[in-house]
Amino acid sequence: ATRAAVLRAAREEFHQQGYDRAKIVDIARAADVSPGTVLNAAPTKIALLCEVMADDFQRLAQETESLAACQDGDLTVCIKALLDLHLERHLEDIELFRAAIGHNWLTNEADFKALHLSLEDAWSPVRSLLSCAVKDPANGLYDCPDLLTESLLDLYLGVLRRCVIHDWTPSVAREQLHCRLDIVFHDHQPESGLHSQKNGRHEGRVGR
Repeated sequence: ATRAAVLRAAREEFHQQGYDRAKIVDIARAADVSPGTVLNAAPTKIALLCEVMADDFQRLAQETESLAACQDGDLTVCIKALLDLHLERHLEDIELFRAAIGHNWLTNEADFKALHLSLEDAWSPVRSLLSCAVKDPANGLYDCPDLLTESLLDLYLGVLRRCVIHDWTPSVAREQLHCRLDIVFHDHQPESGLHSQKNGRHEGRVGR
């Protein structure tokens, strides 16, 4: 209960003040605990932010799994639907996402490892979808599902980075994400679903 209260207070403080201006003492006051209790939840401010984001990623994983269960049809359309959900959630918290990733992008610290693992967990439904698609020759996917998932995650993070750099609106960000996904999948997935063929040949080949 205490940890949950600290994370709620931290999220609110990060949103109101921004990561750089947020203070542990103010988070403690909002959570009605001591600063030491806040630091027991996470030893540094960046670690606390990573804890907040990891908690968000866990909820996103559940949302993505529920959405994936409803998907049936063109592989590219399904992938776009799942990543659109991720994009919507991350753009709502783009400043927190930027701070967490930006402070840790090229480090090997334990905080970032935990954060990245949580992000990868949120992508598990994407990996599962690709794993099923690869097993069906009709989809023409010959890459390892894990490699495909990692490549799409890198692509996705690049879109988020450009959202910050170029101040893209959500609609522009979504359009740019879809353009990149179309390039990856060649925009040639079979029209009648994941298991269909078109004109007697397999299409939508990636990494052949």
